[in-house]
Amino acid sequence: MAELIGYLLALNAIITWGLASLVYKFGLGKTEAKANLFFRLVIVSCSTFIISIFFGNYHFLFILTTTELIWYILMALLSGVSVTIGDLLYFFALKKIDASRAYPLTQLSLVFVYPLAFLFFQEQISLSVLIGGLVILSSVLFLSKKDKPKESAFYEVNGENNSDEELISRELLLGVIMAIGTALFWAIAIVSFNQARIYSNDVFTTNFFRILFGTISVAIVGIFDNDFFSGFKKENRINLKYFAYIGIAGSLSLGLADSFFYKAAEINGLVLTSTITANTPMVQQIFSLTLLKEKFRKRFIFAVALIIIGNYIILFL
Repeated sequence: MAELIGYLLALNAIITWGLASLVYKFGLGKTEAKANLFFRLVIVSCSTFIISIFFGNYHFLFILTTTELIWYILMALLSGVSVTIGDLLYFFALKKIDASRAYPLTQLSLVFVYPLAFLFFQEQISLSVLIGGLVILSSVLFLSKKDKPKESAFYEVNGENNSDEELISRELLLGVIMAIGTALFWAIAIVSFNQARIYSNDVFTTNFFRILFGTISVAIVGIFDNDFFSGFKKENRINLKYFAYIGIAGSLSLGLADSFFYKAAEINGLVLTSTITANTPMVQQIFSLTLLKEKFRKRFIFAVALIIIGNYIILFL
């Protein structure tokens, strides 16, 4: 029974992660990235706090030594700021390229996780990690390739359809770079979150603290860039439902799905759980094609297959 619960939690994480990217793409078609970021963080902070109250544990704060507590706060802060920067870049990427192109590129975070863990925490890099990482990295060649004329719908550029080849190429390049940047910052967030979790031995509470730190950091930046607060302004009430959609998707993805993944790993082991969730990019491709009606590109399917194979090589070779 416990194993079945683990499978269901992993399946829930896959579906939630896949659907969240679609909601972001849909909502960002009507709203701006900066405004959505802070609005979403406020909602996610509230939801992760509620989750931490029911499932988390705050007692470790009184057990840690002063040095350990400082390192815990620093790691949670680094994770929160990094995941927030990554999310903002992801939103910018989704404004420029399809979700079926952007989401698989963010899966390069795994390629960045291992060298970061090696450089800062002296974790070993095995041959399987190198081979799997190269296989995953090769997917960029297919995901960054410009569409052929028969495949391509016009890109949205500054709110208007524009067939200018140079402009389309620039938007594609910027979108790809931002998606890869997302992967880098998410990798930093993953590594630092894991270090914070080691100190606390609690996923739910640590997740709340890092989201809270991310929210506070954006609030501080918002003092100098008022665009981050525009989601709460009166003139944006007409788009309130889109902000709400993205906020709810963030709560389910960053709040519940991430926690479900760690719980599933606790029940069935990290290897089995990672094997299941490695298929998330393919599920997301199916959702993008069927729900967002994005263009079918065979090379995207091939690229996603490379990402999945690379994950399997890392796990099993």
